Amino acid sequence: MALASALLGVACGLVGCIPPAVLFERALKARAHPSLVQGLASIAASFAALSVAVLAASAFLGKELLAFAIPMVVAFLAFWAVESVRVWRSANGRR
Repeated sequence: MALASALLGVACGLVGCIPPAVLFERALKARAHPSLVQGLASIAASFAALSVAVLAASAFLGKELLAFAIPMVVAFLAFWAVESVRVWRSANGRR
């Protein structure tokens, strides 16, 4: 059961990345100019999705909440670490 909780946590962490990632990719394109309101809305949607996931996990998983929450946070942060390296390399002329 712990493995299933961990895999569910990874999936929820990656789903939480979707709203800001979509806006992030649009911002990288030269013709797109996302607004501050769109950025705040994407962060709010990500926060809400991750909060609902943790709330549901705490209701259904009980003692295995950490087996869910830790992989969720690790997946979320790993995704943004990869994205930041990709953008840094792109900004410095490397692909």
